[in-house]
Amino acid sequence: MTSAVPETTGNWQQLIGSRVELRLDGRIVRTGEVEDATQDSSVMWLRFDGNHGRQLVSKTDGYEVLPVS
Repeated sequence: MTSAVPETTGNWQQLIGSRVELRLDGRIVRTGEVEDATQDSSVMWLRFDGNHGRQLVSKTDGYEVLPVS
């Protein structure tokens, strides 16, 4: 039995308020909640648990964002 791999979401606006995995080169960097995203989904703010605070994430940096179920 194979485990389902979540699909990358290209429309970051749809993820506002959702928990997501932030990945780079296929590896999980962090999980967090999408606080906000630009209309064109080129940039988003992620809020992380604990002392990690927030991070501005840009698609041009090569990040993938996957919803956490």
